[in-house]
Amino acid sequence: MKMLEQFCSAAPAEHGDSKHQQPIMYIVPEELKNMDYNPNEGYEPVAVRLGGPKIYRRRAIQDKESLLKMEGYKWSCVRQLISRHKSLLEPARTLVLLDGCLTSMKRLMPRIRASYSQPAIQENKVAEMMLLDGSFILHRLLKYARLAKKEEAGGSSDQFDKEDDEDWTQVYGRCFVWQFVTRDLLLLENQIPFFVVRELFQQLGNGDEPEELLVTGSLRLFRSLRPQMLHRSPIACDDVHHLLHLFYLSIGLSPSDRRKHSSRRGRRSDELLSEFPQWIPCAKELEEAGVRFRKRKDATSFMDVRFARGVLEIPQLELNDSSESLFRNLIAFEQTYPDTPRDVSTYAVFMDCLITSAEDMRILDLHGVLVSHLNSRRVAWRFFSDVVGQVHWSADNYLLGLMDAVNRYRSLRRHKWRAALVRNYFSNPWVTMSVLAALLLLAFSVVQTFFAVYAYFKPPK
Repeated sequence: MKMLEQFCSAAPAEHGDSKHQQPIMYIVPEELKNMDYNPNEGYEPVAVRLGGPKIYRRRAIQDKESLLKMEGYKWSCVRQLISRHKSLLEPARTLVLLDGCLTSMKRLMPRIRASYSQPAIQENKVAEMMLLDGSFILHRLLKYARLAKKEEAGGSSDQFDKEDDEDWTQVYGRCFVWQFVTRDLLLLENQIPFFVVRELFQQLGNGDEPEELLVTGSLRLFRSLRPQMLHRSPIACDDVHHLLHLFYLSIGLSPSDRRKHSSRRGRRSDELLSEFPQWIPCAKELEEAGVRFRKRKDATSFMDVRFARGVLEIPQLELNDSSESLFRNLIAFEQTYPDTPRDVSTYAVFMDCLITSAEDMRILDLHGVLVSHLNSRRVAWRFFSDVVGQVHWSADNYLLGLMDAVNRYRSLRRHKWRAALVRNYFSNPWVTMSVLAALLLLAFSVVQTFFAVYAYFKPPK
């Protein structure tokens, strides 16, 4: 430990133009922590703490025993990364390699300081902390990048499972710790700058490994948390601020989808903005008004909702125990980072409008739009209501044109009459058969009456 402190204090700092750098690390706004919700439950780590409050020190941190155990595991990650480096063919270079990593962290200190939105950053031991936290993340990303490569080649993941068994033994001795670690890596206040991870990759990589492995490993690591299996264009490391931002980029609307939503607003854009807010009614009311629901397939984002000819197509969304924390932190990211399209916030408010009761939840579940793995149906239908809280949404959002189209469609009476006809007389096969039989009997009666009247006025000669 003393050796590390000596390395940190002796390393030169980087004198770049960092004072004009825009912060990329923010804290959760207090207004998002609503009164009926534990303000720290969705934003505090339970397995591993990274950067965040350790940088700000805005309050005393009493880490749980589980968090302290993970601190020891971070040193194991440093050792494993150093042991895989090709320079260890010369054992004497181990300390040189460690010294190089610490020196690079110290050199990045002005940039690291400028990355945080709070000015009261404590620089003491920050370089060492960045080395440990960055090595922990890098170790996870490289492990999942190898797994993704094996899966792409059709190989087995047995070796990967064996490595995780060893990790469990080192940390807790229980097998569910890593699902909490994955969840913690996507907390807004639990991030470190991605350029720190990239710098350590350059220092500890083998030279022949492309930097894109970091993105590949991230997407594979967070695959179980993604709302649906998506296929997106590659994400450049230069565009990533931190892991939560990378995840946000992976689930966002593609440029082509965004253009389609913008084109739907057309000339009515200014008129709609002047009339806004005009959110849509709940699923039950829409169904009664003749709007049909359908699961949208082949979408590039779970937020890419479409409406055409009375059919509201919504990509399937799966809710699990990590979903609430994930949505809360994605929304908090949108609310804090400047010039970020608030698409997740808009989508969450849109779904909150659709789901106001268990019956609304049943309708969406019936059509495969929403799949809940939560404890109860009540928890599921209140999910978005709890998540949106005091969210500040933009009136000029990507669903503006769609909601206008839905509201105009439901305002036409003929759609309500047709929906009522289908609901009352064609809701099940027996009712349909009864209606058809009645219509057939009516037709026979009309024909019989016609011939009787015809025969009366024009009897056969």
